[in-house]
Amino acid sequence: MIVRNIEKFFLNTLLRISILGVSFILLSSIVFRPEKMLPTVVSLIILVACIAAYKLRDKYPQQGVLLLTSVTLLVVSYQRLIVAHGSITLAVVMIIGFIFSVMLKGRTMWVMHGIAFILLNTVFVYHVSEKVTACITFSILYFIITFATAVLKGSYDGIHYHLRNTNLELQRRANEIAEQNKELNATQAELSSLNQNLEQIVTERTARIKSQNEMLIRYGHINAHHLRGPVARLLGLAAVYKMGSDVQPDQLVEKMIDQANEIDAVVKRINADLDSNNMGWESED
Repeated sequence: MIVRNIEKFFLNTLLRISILGVSFILLSSIVFRPEKMLPTVVSLIILVACIAAYKLRDKYPQQGVLLLTSVTLLVVSYQRLIVAHGSITLAVVMIIGFIFSVMLKGRTMWVMHGIAFILLNTVFVYHVSEKVTACITFSILYFIITFATAVLKGSYDGIHYHLRNTNLELQRRANEIAEQNKELNATQAELSSLNQNLEQIVTERTARIKSQNEMLIRYGHINAHHLRGPVARLLGLAAVYKMGSDVQPDQLVEKMIDQANEIDAVVKRINADLDSNNMGWESED
């Protein structure tokens, strides 16, 4: 069992033990001292207060403590006035002071301590012959018990406060680290996507450059085979014409026109293939 709140744990334990203990005392009074009604009535009232405080412990713990301790103080004070010797009632007041130091805080705690202290030095010394000595003794005992309890409780509260703040700080840092990890994962995913796109772009550009190189190679092949032939024949016809051959000029001009048309057709095919990025020429005889 992990105890998250010492006040809640202490109150639950106290009330359960008190209900069992007071029930046992009440049963003992009924069985062994049925002629004495005061102890029975006192035990019955305290038992009812314990049960009521147990019902209130979850939603209203401080009210439950005040109900139990107030009722108990009243009945044991009344019993002390009636019965001259009541060491049990004195022990009950000391226990109530201990409960005040553990369960209550601030002004409420000091008010209840004041009431208990006043009762110790008035009601509980009513039948005592050495009242001053009794007051000093009771006050010192009450002070030792309540002060020591308050010191221990204060130390616990300080440690608990420090641990709670430390846990909150650790939680805050854990949240920051989680957020940073989330951002890093998002950045990594973005970089991975960019790398993939970059690889795709490089692949596409490499393919495009390769295609352009192949196109240039094919263009060189075209220039060497398809375009160079008609140009050479046209130059040959021009040389024949300059030499003054017996060939009729009309025939030379006609053949020159044929070669020029062939050159024009080749150039048009080259332009068309450059526009379509396709230099796939079929071999010509």
